[in-house]
Amino acid sequence: MIKITNVRLRGKEGLYSVEIKGGSILNISEYSGETGDLNGMGNLLTESFAVPHLHIDKVETGDMVEKETVSIYQLGGGADEAIRKAAEVKKHYDPEKIATLVTEKFLQAVSNGVTFMRVFADVDSYAELKGFLGVLKAKETVKNFLDVEIVAFPQQGFFTDRGAESLVEEAIKKGADVVGGIPWIEKTEEDKKQHIRISLELAKKYSKPAAFLVDDAPDPKLRTLEYLADETVKYGLQGKVEACHARALEVYDKGSLYRAFKKVKEADISLVTNPHTGKYHLPVQEALNYGINVALGQDDCNDAYYPYGSCSPLEVAFLASHLLWMMDPDGREKIYDMITWRAARAAGLERKLEAGKRADLVLLKREDVKQAIRYHERPAYVFREGLVVSENL
Repeated sequence: MIKITNVRLRGKEGLYSVEIKGGSILNISEYSGETGDLNGMGNLLTESFAVPHLHIDKVETGDMVEKETVSIYQLGGGADEAIRKAAEVKKHYDPEKIATLVTEKFLQAVSNGVTFMRVFADVDSYAELKGFLGVLKAKETVKNFLDVEIVAFPQQGFFTDRGAESLVEEAIKKGADVVGGIPWIEKTEEDKKQHIRISLELAKKYSKPAAFLVDDAPDPKLRTLEYLADETVKYGLQGKVEACHARALEVYDKGSLYRAFKKVKEADISLVTNPHTGKYHLPVQEALNYGINVALGQDDCNDAYYPYGSCSPLEVAFLASHLLWMMDPDGREKIYDMITWRAARAAGLERKLEAGKRADLVLLKREDVKQAIRYHERPAYVFREGLVVSENL
């Protein structure tokens, strides 16, 4: 058993002690000066961080192609063009090199307080299974420190890249955890809808969750999030689907926006936004107010689409609080939810600092959420199932 004493908890006055046994939180009590295994020095203890969206096979490849891609992606008008140009990087994929880079990024994430990641690996005619196999090897390397789900992701589409469907299925058979999709990139409305059906058919066939990139451009005519919500209900996959980006919703008229929200809520789809990677982004406040689960993702770490990124959810939270104008006390708390329990929920997980829940925790170096986001430092301690997996004193 581990006892952490003298810590602050979100939403509670005073100081507390938290006891952990067998990987779960056994008890939470008011701190009365008793000794324990770890003195939190009055700092904040919370759920650990989760990353529900990161294109992990592309990390640290930005120098190869960013001159041709970063500006057109971030400005929003040429996301599909950026994707085509970025595909050149995958011609140089080597599973061993990718495994090394990805392992380094996984360990960096752990030191930044992350205990769960859902990562996307491209499987298409450019990458074949090379990137995926590298990521799979890295996942095995870090299995004692970090929980990882790999999304078999058809980045170039199914109809614009014939053969990708069979590669996604092969990746699932070889150990991918999630079926991916990117329907908005297809050329016709029918192809977009069929793309969604293909991914959901595979998810149903192999009893897997699904994760999609939808409407990743400021075009009000893009409607793949709505199509996805409709099909999710038809396939009976409510609560098992994640939709990332949805940047088109920022330029929807209000009627269209709330029609989409209604469908998303009925389908119990979680939305993942990455406002730091581009000029346009999902209208987060409206989605939260509608009762939709919204999480923050990392999306990229120095690749064709975004030149920075250190796999630090606190850094992402710091940036998002500015970009979304969520710097007031209520906004900060919502932002912090979006890198902790909401981020976990996007992947179908339950992570709360409550008795009986899994002890995936971070002990921060600050007393409250405001200071934690302000300084966005590495946590003092990171716990996965009650065991310390990173220490940054």
